[in-house]
Amino acid sequence: MEVEFNLENLTECLCNCCPVQNRSKCVLDKMKMMQEIAQEDLDSRMMIEEERIPALYCAKEKEVPSDLEFSQECQCDNCLVWKENNLFSGEPPGYFCREGKAR
Repeated sequence: MEVEFNLENLTECLCNCCPVQNRSKCVLDKMKMMQEIAQEDLDSRMMIEEERIPALYCAKEKEVPSDLEFSQECQCDNCLVWKENNLFSGEPPGYFCREGKAR
């Protein structure tokens, strides 16, 4: 049950609108940096390193920004990536931003 880290999955990912990370300074800083890079060079979106992207946690190694709000409801079960990859039958069942990639 391995989710591929690619542009298609990234565009379907709901992490960027998830209440778990909506107020995270770490996440907001990463988003701002990505926007600045993309504005400078349109081709740079393909060159942004995986660890700089605060999304698609189900596809990458465990990365837990220290200021996520796990008291908020995880949106993974509403995500197309989650549905298309049958992540409901694997581990962890959600909160990939805390638990690490799908397996």
